[in-house]
Amino acid sequence: MNKKKGIIIAAAAAVVLVAVILLLVLLPKGGSDGKTATLDEGVALERSVDADGMHQAVVLTDKNGNIENNSYGTLMEYYPANIKSIHIENAGGSFDVESDTPEGQATVYTLKGYEDFDLQSGNPDLIASAAASLSFSKVATLDKNKAAEFGFDKPRSTVTVYYEDDTKAVIIVGNDAPQQAGTYIKFGTGDAVYVAETDVVSAFDFSVNDLISLRINENADSTDNNELTSLTLSGAAFDKPLTLVPSENTNYSASYQMTEPVSRLANESESSLIAGGIRGLYATSVKMVNPSGEQLAQLGLDKPYAAVSADYPDATIELIAGKPDGDGNVNVMVKGEKVVYTIAAEKVAWCQTSYEKLCGEYVCNPKMTELSGMTVKANGKTYEFKLSSRESVTTDDKGVETSATVTTVTYGGKEIEIGKFSSFYNDIALIGLADAKTENGGSTALSVTYTFADGSSDTAEFLATGDKYVAKLNGEIAGHCNKGDITRAVNGVAEVIK
Repeated sequence: MNKKKGIIIAAAAAVVLVAVILLLVLLPKGGSDGKTATLDEGVALERSVDADGMHQAVVLTDKNGNIENNSYGTLMEYYPANIKSIHIENAGGSFDVESDTPEGQATVYTLKGYEDFDLQSGNPDLIASAAASLSFSKVATLDKNKAAEFGFDKPRSTVTVYYEDDTKAVIIVGNDAPQQAGTYIKFGTGDAVYVAETDVVSAFDFSVNDLISLRINENADSTDNNELTSLTLSGAAFDKPLTLVPSENTNYSASYQMTEPVSRLANESESSLIAGGIRGLYATSVKMVNPSGEQLAQLGLDKPYAAVSADYPDATIELIAGKPDGDGNVNVMVKGEKVVYTIAAEKVAWCQTSYEKLCGEYVCNPKMTELSGMTVKANGKTYEFKLSSRESVTTDDKGVETSATVTTVTYGGKEIEIGKFSSFYNDIALIGLADAKTENGGSTALSVTYTFADGSSDTAEFLATGDKYVAKLNGEIAGHCNKGDITRAVNGVAEVIK
């Protein structure tokens, strides 16, 4: 076959292919009724603006009153920037969203009467989008006598939209259609009931509370300004105010020191949770705006269950809270402001803490590397241990340096193997508090004085009172300990010096 003949055959094949495609396109679809496929142009709809400037829509029917092609349609076509304001009435009350679109800039929404409140980003846009352009998937009925069947005897929401061209539109929302087919709506003053997309018209269900910003307060503008200088807890949940300040005692691994009602190191985990629940808070929902005194009392905020006042280098943050509910949520306000928020109680640990939780987990647990000595009194004897710590730097065969703290312990001039002493030390330093009760009593079964390299010292005493021993730190009662912990420590001191 020569080249010319090959080209002629290829051209002929292309013609055949085109003919087959045209045949497939023009063949009747959906059976043998002889009808060709046609484009669904939607329901026949006549839109207009009446003498009052209200948008209307009329579904066209045949001479028998039937809709020839019950399909989709568009009731209005605007852009959100074309809206002046939107008035909404629903189960949450009534309110007005006002819109302003400066030339070349994004649209800004405000809530009439609530201009001093920040709005959530997103929700006002959803309302405006639904109010600007609204479509439907089908007509449910044209019979005005059936309106109640679709929820229009008690509409879910009634929306009036005012546009920049001085026209307006009225949208009435009824029930949801079965099987998640959509939501029934009416438009203007017409009798027709349409099926609209639920996700679109559900924006008209929003209340004022759904539009107010969920941000309770802002984060600090720098790391330095996020460092607490002091924190005081008060309210019905506390017998006495509790005050925490950053701990400057490097002899212990504690970030905060309790100064009121007693002076003691604060539980590391609990104090950190409290400190982390004050700035940069974001609510689950807005409970109420502009609450009355009676409403505050109902929410337990007239006499707060818990309150926190926290001082930072750049600000003082004051928050109040009601009592956490059974679902783990709590109502919170910025003191002196007008929005009640709902937030998970775990995010604001200060509203469910207590003196007992804030007490240190251990009676006295200093860093062993900060000690220069430790005196233990038990079994009528006194045991003096000397300690010293230094930094040791080693270099491996690749030249990588590794530093570590090396501690040496001696008793009576004889060095004690550090692993053996560490086990004994943990038995004493990790004596935990069983409770923070302050009942006194008993005789001293164990006394430990920790002397630090900086010259300071702390003394922990344990007084026998039965199954629970009273624990004292520097003469003040810290709470109670379990008898077994004290017994193990007392027995250990004789073993460690063998």
